[in-house]
Amino acid sequence: MYTPAFAAENSEVIANNIALASNSLQGNKSIITLDKIIDATISNSSKLALKSKEISLYRRKMKVQEKVNDFYDEVGQTVYDFPYDKLEIQRDQTEQSEEFLRDQIANDITGKYNDIILKSIDLENAKKSLEIKNKELNMLKTKATIGMATGNQLDDKEIEINSLKDDITAKENSLKNSVDYLSILSNLNLENYIFDRNVKYDVFRIDGSVDDYIDDKIEEYFKYNQDTIDISKDYFDELEDDDISDIMSEDIPSMPSKGSFISTDENGVVSFNSGNYALALIDYQAKQQKYIQTLNGYGSYIEGRYTIEEAQVKLDDGKKNLKNGMKEMYSTLLDLENKIKNLNDQMQSTKTKLKYAKSQVDIGMMTQNNYDAQVLKTKDMDKALVNLINSYNGLKNSIEKPWIINAQ
Repeated sequence: MYTPAFAAENSEVIANNIALASNSLQGNKSIITLDKIIDATISNSSKLALKSKEISLYRRKMKVQEKVNDFYDEVGQTVYDFPYDKLEIQRDQTEQSEEFLRDQIANDITGKYNDIILKSIDLENAKKSLEIKNKELNMLKTKATIGMATGNQLDDKEIEINSLKDDITAKENSLKNSVDYLSILSNLNLENYIFDRNVKYDVFRIDGSVDDYIDDKIEEYFKYNQDTIDISKDYFDELEDDDISDIMSEDIPSMPSKGSFISTDENGVVSFNSGNYALALIDYQAKQQKYIQTLNGYGSYIEGRYTIEEAQVKLDDGKKNLKNGMKEMYSTLLDLENKIKNLNDQMQSTKTKLKYAKSQVDIGMMTQNNYDAQVLKTKDMDKALVNLINSYNGLKNSIEKPWIINAQ
């Protein structure tokens, strides 16, 4: 049993540090939330639509199998539960995978959404940096007129500015490509929206045994894989109880001898009973066919036995590897929590210093440009904090829903 705890004090501080874009930046565009884009992408997913059809397919196949079982029962043949039970598990597993796919889509879109937020912040910081460097260039030009700056200094600054302009263009193109791709996935024109920058940060804790929590998640993930193996083992046990191996001790059917169908009457006349011989040949061919089918069936049985054992070993190994990975993720999660707290404390300290620096600007002890450069450094810390929180939330989601880890 676990309890994800909500750290109100941390969330409040971070929400204050990383706020929405100001109204002046938003213009006439409305804000779009991550949840809205996730819902739109899920509605637009062809993979999810195909999952619904796959579920319908298994339901129809189950009805067909019911008819097949009725037929075998009618003609007096053994009816095994395995074919129907396997279809039932496949249906249930597909229904589960449909829910898993929703989680995988949500996780994928969250990553793309957060990447756009980070690119937006990065672009804004680059533009602010360009603004600062242009002011520095103007100051250098003024100094150059009175001999306090050299031509080389001016050239270096211009080169730096041109390089930054190229970097801004590249960042703009990258951001546009990301927004366009997310628009395609969600079937929304996201150019018409401002992305919500509120960062959700809820501290996660496993209350109780970490092993038990992870084991429960893994069992939920692999439930139907294990069910399939279990019913397969039961099926092979039934075949064994039905003496499927007896074929190995049976003799190969012998072809009837023509001599057995030749007779001599009291007058010494020899005759050949071709009709009975033909019936014997038909019976021989039927026995021969049944023998080879039973032998091949036994071959499939022993191979199937091994395949099931192999599947169980692979499944057990997969569970062990996933459990180890999830425990590592949980340890990393706790470490990230400390890093987020430390960085947040640093930001509070830095912003307190900024207030002092602003007062220095007001009394003429610091230039506005130097102050803006310090503000830009705090924005870089904002971006670092967003990165940490995104990593934290990604790990948290993977621990709560391990089926998203290897999603394609």
